[in-house]
Amino acid sequence: MKRIAITTGDPAGIGPEITSKAIRFLKLSKEIIFVVYGKLDLFNDGNSVVKIQNVNEATSWQNIYWIEIDSNNIEIGIPSVESGKIAHKILSACAKDLNTSLLDAVVTAPVSKDAIRHSHSNFIGHTEFFATSSNADNVVMSFWGPYFNLALLSTHIAVSDISEYLNSESLKPKFKLIHQEACKIIGNPKIAMLAVNPHAGEKGAFGNDDILIASILKELENDDIHIDGPFPADTFFATKATSYDLIISAYHDQGLIPFKMISADEGVNVTLGLPYVRTSVDHGTAYDIAGKGIASEKSLLHAITFAENTISKTEDIPNNNYGIFAEYYDTYMSHVNYKDWVDFILSHYNKMFGKSPARTLELACGSANISSLLVKKDLAVDASDISAEMLKIASVKPFAPNLKLSKMTDELPITKYNLVLLLFDSLNYLHTTEEIDLLLNNIHNTLVEKGLFIFDITTPNNCENHFDGFINVEEIQNDIFIHKSEYELSSHFQKTNLTFFKKKGFLFARYDEEHKQKIFRVSNLIKCINNSDLILKGICSIGYNENLVDHNPKILESNFSRLFFILEK
Repeated sequence: MKRIAITTGDPAGIGPEITSKAIRFLKLSKEIIFVVYGKLDLFNDGNSVVKIQNVNEATSWQNIYWIEIDSNNIEIGIPSVESGKIAHKILSACAKDLNTSLLDAVVTAPVSKDAIRHSHSNFIGHTEFFATSSNADNVVMSFWGPYFNLALLSTHIAVSDISEYLNSESLKPKFKLIHQEACKIIGNPKIAMLAVNPHAGEKGAFGNDDILIASILKELENDDIHIDGPFPADTFFATKATSYDLIISAYHDQGLIPFKMISADEGVNVTLGLPYVRTSVDHGTAYDIAGKGIASEKSLLHAITFAENTISKTEDIPNNNYGIFAEYYDTYMSHVNYKDWVDFILSHYNKMFGKSPARTLELACGSANISSLLVKKDLAVDASDISAEMLKIASVKPFAPNLKLSKMTDELPITKYNLVLLLFDSLNYLHTTEEIDLLLNNIHNTLVEKGLFIFDITTPNNCENHFDGFINVEEIQNDIFIHKSEYELSSHFQKTNLTFFKKKGFLFARYDEEHKQKIFRVSNLIKCINNSDLILKGICSIGYNENLVDHNPKILESNFSRLFFILEK
């Protein structure tokens, strides 16, 4: 098991806020333990956070650990000598554990170089700090994003010093390091070098830097290191950028202006050449919005994922369904009368027990529209979903339940709930009867005696008549959303492809999601239920008062588009 540190940056900036948001619904894996160094503003739900004194106490992947480093003399949004001291103290504590191999990677939230320099005058930035503290004499700042990846030959130096800095002694080891590290991340990368001067210097007409770079790149061919260029930077991004896996920029702003313009909060800062993995957000402390609760944790989450993928042996790529779709889900589902659903559920529970459930769990809750209405009725509700993006949207609703990131088939607490819900045909995301058996067993264990499990399904008839060959194009909030579905009658799988074109300035970024649902026959579900320890008490439909449990399953599939199953422990 490996450990990843997260440093929260300047305590007066947005670092503590975005870290707290990021770890709240962070997906945990058995290979990684997360340890936070610095300040947090914890939520009362989500992942379990355990405060510790030293990193050796971080032993279980099921918790997130926190080494608190903070001060009472800091005003949020106002950089100060004290906030700089604490930011440096956080980095120093983490670096000590990194250098003694107690940590395998570090993800950094932003600091203020100016605030730190009041007490540590030689501080230049994260990259230089970790290079010095780990005795790494050759490091490179790089940025990885969805549109192109970037490495910088020089970092925080004045533009007037660039020509002096780019000499043959420094360039060759930099190129070798970039190639070596890129091979670790990509495999066999295609790399391009940008020219220092306009038009690549016009063969020395203005500056000899690019002549020097070209000669070194030619020499590196002898070491089987292939880097194309130098290319004039003014035309490269418009014509050649997408043809390369990694682009090398001569100086800081040359590459970072286009990178930050189109990658926004999707970019990750990665330091190449350290004895451990170091990633970071690609934005600053944002003092102007610190403490307002509006800072986005997206860049930090990308940095965490990059670090995790780099040090983890697993090649399991997380399913990003309901990632982008989460942003549009409530608009897309605006036709649903959630109040009718809640009234339907509670009426059945009240009919059986003469009261409301003391404690409810909603699995696969999505953006928690049902759970929020239950909370509004003063009911105690926990809710979980596999999508962190859905949970974030749910968390800001006025009557949000207690939220947790988990799969619907994950193990559940023993004898805790009076009512468990699984709605909006979420059960159809299970593809085998073995998965249904596991789900039913977990729910049996978590229900109290006489507890109820209510779930719904979409029927084969509904899929065949309404979704096979379905295509819809919508404009939502200036973005374009395309929905295509098809139903495979032979396999009873419904495949839904969602394509989103999100507006970014004058351009649109494309995102795709594929959703695959198994449309189980009613008879197969009844068989699974009968094989479980739960008792089938009813099959119902909203707007239809009769209990349909004794009806022929084929007739139910023909006459109803959606069916609710009521099971009792």
